[in-house]
Amino acid sequence: MRPPVYDVYRMKADRLPDGAGEAWLRTWPGERPDPDDWAFFGRERHPSRWTIAEMNKNGFCYREIPSWIRSAKWHGRK
Repeated sequence: MRPPVYDVYRMKADRLPDGAGEAWLRTWPGERPDPDDWAFFGRERHPSRWTIAEMNKNGFCYREIPSWIRSAKWHGRK
């Protein structure tokens, strides 16, 4: 059985909620979010089981990455 394929969007920097370094949205192909808030990033062909579960439950998958995690990642800290 092939895993599902989702469209992945990244929230535009000027639209991020306070404290968020990044925000990602996965939707079913063809279900586009507001282009003023989101930029198409690509297709996810091998989603995690958590992503699949959230998609099956909600019809979308939203992940917010706190700014402190993002800054640690980009500065080589673990």
